[in-house]
Amino acid sequence: MGSAAEVAAASSDLMVRWAAQALEPGYPHELGSAWRHRSAVAVFAPRLNRADRVVHAGDEDDVVALLEEISPALSGQKVRFLARAPLAARVAERVGLEVLATFGWMHLDAEPPRAPAPGAEWLTEADVPDIDALLRRANPGSYLFPDDPGAVRWAGIRDADGTPVSVAGDSWPAPGIRYISGVATHPAHRGRGLSTRLCTFLTRELAAHGDVVLMADEDNEPALRVYRGLGYRYTPISASRC
Repeated sequence: MGSAAEVAAASSDLMVRWAAQALEPGYPHELGSAWRHRSAVAVFAPRLNRADRVVHAGDEDDVVALLEEISPALSGQKVRFLARAPLAARVAERVGLEVLATFGWMHLDAEPPRAPAPGAEWLTEADVPDIDALLRRANPGSYLFPDDPGAVRWAGIRDADGTPVSVAGDSWPAPGIRYISGVATHPAHRGRGLSTRLCTFLTRELAAHGDVVLMADEDNEPALRVYRGLGYRYTPISASRC
């Protein structure tokens, strides 16, 4: 398969379809690859969201056969395999992978929120230094920073001086799918609902372009409450390696 459209025709799995952005012209790294075996689809996406990833879905037996078939093409590369948690665990056991972590894939499974989001707006290039400084203070482990080639644009809420104190990024877009990452609020401004307002704004804006998705740690209960309250559904996923 050579395009995101072909992947979408072969699999309804949103995470697989999101990874298929690596097949499209304009992808910010080297182009990826995609394969199919019966119900199974796997997409290799180089440096997607900070890692070389093989995202896969399908019936267990078909996925195992497909991964065994494509293993020579991946030989020597430090890839992270990504799939829904139950499938990932069973496949890892059968093909000799190590499950590294389980976390959440969330997608908007409701009408976009209509609640007001006062103060939330799209930020500008002039705000980049402040966005970077805020992320390094409030969310240093973020998978998205302004210099990331997957960052498309940033939304934020400013304080009285005009400095962004809550930010979130529109990033790593695939055809018909938009991905939220880099969510952070300054410690001195937490507890005021800024992240909820900002994610309300960003979700509503991005839903106009298709499905909206994000990833979240399974133990980050405050963030999960916000996302679930906006209509996102949680699906456990696991990352594995050889």
